[in-house]
Amino acid sequence: MLYKKLNLPINLPLTNNKEFEDKFVEDIVNKIIKSSKIGEKSSISLFKNFFENSLSEIINQKLFCIYQEIIPLIFQFKNKNEGLYQLLRFINQINSNIDYLDRLKKSPFTHKNLAKILLFSGFVTNILSRDQKLLEVIQPEYAIRLNGNISYYKNFFEKINFNNLDTETMLDTLRKQNRLLKFQILYALINQEINIDRASTEFSYLAQATVECVLQIVKNLTYNNYKLNCEDFCIIAYGRFGTFNMTANSDLDLVFIYGDKLNKKVYIDFFRNLINVLSTKTAEGILYEVDTKLRPSRNRGPVACTYENFKDYHNTKAYSWEKIALKKIRVITENKFSTKVSHLLNTLNSRPISDKEVALEILKMRVNINSNKKESEKLDKKDLPKWFETKYVAGGQRDIEFLKFFYENKSSLIDQHEIDKKQLLFKRLENIFFKLDQIVNICFMEEKQDSLPSAAISLLINELNEKDLGSLKALVNQGKTDIFNTLNKILESEITQ
Repeated sequence: MLYKKLNLPINLPLTNNKEFEDKFVEDIVNKIIKSSKIGEKSSISLFKNFFENSLSEIINQKLFCIYQEIIPLIFQFKNKNEGLYQLLRFINQINSNIDYLDRLKKSPFTHKNLAKILLFSGFVTNILSRDQKLLEVIQPEYAIRLNGNISYYKNFFEKINFNNLDTETMLDTLRKQNRLLKFQILYALINQEINIDRASTEFSYLAQATVECVLQIVKNLTYNNYKLNCEDFCIIAYGRFGTFNMTANSDLDLVFIYGDKLNKKVYIDFFRNLINVLSTKTAEGILYEVDTKLRPSRNRGPVACTYENFKDYHNTKAYSWEKIALKKIRVITENKFSTKVSHLLNTLNSRPISDKEVALEILKMRVNINSNKKESEKLDKKDLPKWFETKYVAGGQRDIEFLKFFYENKSSLIDQHEIDKKQLLFKRLENIFFKLDQIVNICFMEEKQDSLPSAAISLLINELNEKDLGSLKALVNQGKTDIFNTLNKILESEITQ
């Protein structure tokens, strides 16, 4: 793969053009990587020669000015090869856009801040390459006033005039606006104006404001179609959206509930329209993936359920893990019916949950306890192939969620003498794992890479107060092992009782 020849944490092709990629490998990769002594001027010359035969003279002249400014900035950093690779990808995406090239030339601050992005994230670089308007965000005069308040994002959407827009234009407008706001958050993090925790909150506020905007659009459409004011509904946010802990690429876990008074078709159409506006892919991408599998019927039934269906399911049929998930939710609609649902949720969450039932369900989720032991032994012997993956791996974020349940409920299945010590450890590991997951989602594009960019690692080390990458890796891998083994002990205690 290309990234191996480049010795970079990138496993994505530069382009879908095979001829282009072969030429890239031949003309640049080998020349840059072969010599550790290659300098700025040589790199600029290589870039120039690489595009010279495939692009017009006018474009090459404009690009040359950009190389001259950006490559020296990239060379100020130890991980210059990462930046050079991303610069190639970036130029390959924008070289046919004359207006973009002209805007890129104008300010040295643009070049400086672009270099930061190139060195940090292929994902953010890709967003920037799609929309020249985003160059405004990395200008020094552009004031990013992320005020820790959802009103900042609501105001942006309220300024959009959707009147007389056809559906496609409306969807594209929403996506462009959301992308601009998301890019502001991403750049503020890369530029160290905000920390990772703050970025998570801002992503969540942006999602909330976007959903509220879409909700109003869909309500208007529904009212026009059915000539009624249907407020007998509620939307519940689960998971990271529910707890304001979203990452850059989090989907929206939603459950839709409606009353029993009006025609079922009204509400089903209403919620389907809402999902379509949020998740339909256009030329400008999508707003958010929407996951509705946490509803009582999961993926087998209607997209929404009645109040009575929801109440009955959680009173009589819900699994223990669903009861735990119910504690990480919030109602995101405001009406009388939503107030009614909120009261129901408070009642449901006040009921005790059997730790033994939870333990048995976890056991069922796993293949068997013996295979888990074998996997744990592997964790003790060597690092995981991708040490920074924490969400769905053994000893990762999912296992922490289960451990939190047992410790917060002071379960009889755990050693009470260790409870305070373990709680502090797991709380710290939960924070570390979440920040790692946030950075992975910011740095990578569609495929996961084999390592994190150096700039992202530096940010993590600083935020987590670790000594260096080796210390961070050791902490993460040992943490996974401790979490995995501790949860296994709890599960084993259930078996023996």
